[in-house]
Amino acid sequence: MEHFDIVIVGAGLHGLAIARTLVDTGSNDPKRLIILDEGRSIGGTWSAERLYSGLKTNNVVGSYEFSDFPMELERYGLEPGQHIPGFVVHEYLTDFARHFGLDKLLFPQTRVETAFLQEDGTWELDYKRVCKDGPRAEKLTCDKLVIATGLTSEARMPTFPGSPNFLGPVFHAKDLHRRSQDLRGCQEVVVIGGNKSAWDVCYSVATTGARAHMVIRRSGGGPSWVWRPIYLFGVKLTLARLSSTRLFSWFDPSPFGSSFSLARRFLHETTLGAWLVCVFWAVLDFFAAAATGYDDSRLRMLRPWTSTFWMGNSLSIHNYETDWFDLVREGRIVVHHADVTSLGETTAELSDGSKLNADAVVCCTGWKCTPPILFKPEGISEEIGLPREVLSQTSQNGFYAPQNEKINDNQYHQYQRDQNLRSWAHAQIRARCTQLGFSPRRILPGDDETRTKWGFTLKLHSNTLPPVEFKETPYQLHRFLVPSSPRFIGLRNIAFIGMHRSVHAVIVAQAQALWITAFIERRLSIDLEPETVYRETIWHAEYERMRRPRESGGSGGSFPDLVFDSIPYTDLLLDDLGLQTMRKPTVWANIFQPYLPSDYRELLEEWLAKTHELAF
Repeated sequence: MEHFDIVIVGAGLHGLAIARTLVDTGSNDPKRLIILDEGRSIGGTWSAERLYSGLKTNNVVGSYEFSDFPMELERYGLEPGQHIPGFVVHEYLTDFARHFGLDKLLFPQTRVETAFLQEDGTWELDYKRVCKDGPRAEKLTCDKLVIATGLTSEARMPTFPGSPNFLGPVFHAKDLHRRSQDLRGCQEVVVIGGNKSAWDVCYSVATTGARAHMVIRRSGGGPSWVWRPIYLFGVKLTLARLSSTRLFSWFDPSPFGSSFSLARRFLHETTLGAWLVCVFWAVLDFFAAAATGYDDSRLRMLRPWTSTFWMGNSLSIHNYETDWFDLVREGRIVVHHADVTSLGETTAELSDGSKLNADAVVCCTGWKCTPPILFKPEGISEEIGLPREVLSQTSQNGFYAPQNEKINDNQYHQYQRDQNLRSWAHAQIRARCTQLGFSPRRILPGDDETRTKWGFTLKLHSNTLPPVEFKETPYQLHRFLVPSSPRFIGLRNIAFIGMHRSVHAVIVAQAQALWITAFIERRLSIDLEPETVYRETIWHAEYERMRRPRESGGSGGSFPDLVFDSIPYTDLLLDDLGLQTMRKPTVWANIFQPYLPSDYRELLEEWLAKTHELAF
């Protein structure tokens, strides 16, 4: 059985980031490193086989590139300020891998199925490779394992009564590239979901002559915020620009990082500061709504149900060639707030009693957030800190346990410890931000019209306490990267990169890659004291759950959902590495100018120089 020092699973943005960092850092001994990926090509979400017509990033040129490998305009046929087409991202990531020799480490069409932790602390991986004579099951062992499969590997596909009798295609948006021909000739297409991919599918359907029925369930987070640029005093303010500027990040109650802590404490821990925070988000709501034109009665079904304060990465950027909202005004996209309850031969029945003609159904229903790998031996996934369902309640003081699973004394005491830590974390979070002690304020069409009129309001939350019960535990990883259990802190043999969503994906990915490298090579500049590590892990996981709740379309109940807190989170990782968080030359620039990947150029070299100095 072949043995490797490090195995990386996933060849998307995050897999390439950690591979490049590991290749260029570490000990003088060469690493036997390989990258395994299920896809046929490099890119993960941006692999050639997953691209569909019109796909673009939410990012503009200059904000989605590695710091030391610029996306040159002429080389890729781009214009300044342009949203980057998907095929360009794929080409860029392929060029990046080739430039740094990562393509030679890649084994494509290789699916890792199980990872077994052996007694000596190494991993045994069972995987299948696509060969000329068919799939071939193989094994390997490794010292270190880095999971970079991301959050868009396995689709969450619903089932519907009557679907076997439905005459048209039913598929997930993940397969849009492969199934796009199935939509040709369709006149009525039902698109389930209100997230970015649903907007993209509706646009694709409506601009090719069909009518799209956008079905958004009322029990979910509602329609996504769709951002157009906001012009204030002649300055173009995009969501990326706002959320990467430190001044505006102060208005987010993020617990991450230590920079400008006095300003952040004033804003979130004083009466005047809290009022200013509410004003900031109310102003942002007003301008974002005005820029999109939600006051148009024809668009009322698309108005987001909660404030931008609660907004996570389900948001959408208006990066379409023509005005998406004109398709709604023209009746080529029709919005429904209901659930699909069943399918007939050529119809889709909704929970509001209506029946839609349907030639096809496309499900934009999200993704399974857990890695597509079975970890063994049994019970290790919980120790690692992976999400798991919580289905039933025990009689032991109201603690939750998986269905049909008995709780032993050790588990009971662990649940009790976790519950005490969660109570402590909730108290800390509510003390810092009152709004997080309540559920989001939701306003749906059909509510009292005095409340549905878009206007200037400072109330961001409801009077309802957030639910205490939950059906799923979120990722519980230290710094959202590594297991927090004492055993794995000692072994340092597994890490997860990219198990989050962020508007500023590349900036975060580079910092995560460097942190993981320092962790597994035992070169972090901080002491990972087990009790402190575990307490901070629970605190940050509970913060994400409260900050981006499901009622607002957020994903904090499953994994970190970073928007205005992306730069503070990056600061936290750089603080741990002993690196400079203020990357710009002046205080003014650090506060008032947006951060870009180029601001983190030579980050790798800085860390290598610092660790070299400490070694002597």
